[in-house]
Amino acid sequence: MIGRFFRKWFGATGSNTRNERERPPLSMPAASIEPTAAPPAGALDPDEVEDRFYRLVFGFGPSREGGLSPAEQATLRRVRDAFGGERFDVGSLPRLPAVVPQLMRSLRSDDVDSRTLAEQIARDTVLVGEVIRAANSAYLSAARPVSGLPQAITLLGHDGLRRVVMQMVMRPILRADENEITRHAGERLWEHAERCAHACIFLSQGVCDSFEAFLAGLASQTGAQAILREVLRTGLPDTPDYSAPFVAALGQQVERLSLHAARHWSFPSRVVQALAERADPADAGARTPLGRALLASSRLAMLDVMVERGTVDADAVLLATPPQGFSQERLLACRDDLRARATADA
Repeated sequence: MIGRFFRKWFGATGSNTRNERERPPLSMPAASIEPTAAPPAGALDPDEVEDRFYRLVFGFGPSREGGLSPAEQATLRRVRDAFGGERFDVGSLPRLPAVVPQLMRSLRSDDVDSRTLAEQIARDTVLVGEVIRAANSAYLSAARPVSGLPQAITLLGHDGLRRVVMQMVMRPILRADENEITRHAGERLWEHAERCAHACIFLSQGVCDSFEAFLAGLASQTGAQAILREVLRTGLPDTPDYSAPFVAALGQQVERLSLHAARHWSFPSRVVQALAERADPADAGARTPLGRALLASSRLAMLDVMVERGTVDADAVLLATPPQGFSQERLLACRDDLRARATADA
């Protein structure tokens, strides 16, 4: 059902990598990365950020020195066997609230009035609460707290409502509640998704569609719970620690599965292309504006989650590198924006 919903919302034509490359991206010149003699204080390499984040999500201990152990290789083979050939059962994902497909069809039209939208939203009490909560965000600077649905709809507008609905759709996909491990992972994944979506908008401002940036950030870890469930089902290597190559390989499987889900759901072509580039961060030869923003924003969000959880120092920063395409100043500005949002929402 979730696949049919996305196809109706974004259009019936599916996407593939070849089509994404054929479609001309919005233009954005690559940022000039000034070489520095010494990195900023507290700077962490992007690979280290990803390693620490996935250890936090999966509940792994500190990194073990060396390459893949035979047991780790066996675990990775089982994961690849389960999801190899881009197999992914989208039918296993949570079902959508009944009101969502109709509401999203209405939001595709600029002619639908607020009264019609209010009538549709009012059919789902959870969605009503989400819309009002979003409208009360400090960033909207409302004169007084919003309590009524019509006022909330007016403040959010169509784009804001689409974001609220997408958050409602993606939250149960990331926040699984099957056991203590998936519950812990789900909390961290959702914290990352919200931050990544906002960071992606910030870094792509002026050169990318803001909703596409939001959607790319929100969906960037869609495959994480499926990978975690498979690892738990088949069993982890019997060791208290895991190597960096093992964690990196699991992270890459998460990114590839997230890309495959987006293709199945017929996400917008630029979003699919950005997720394809995120799934292969070492290949920066054809990075699109949204792809660059997603790569950097995902790591910024990872670092911000870890700072909040106390697993890295509060002054830790993401090290600017040429493949990410943003200067150190721009990355710091995005980090500060994320922290300002967190403070305002507290």
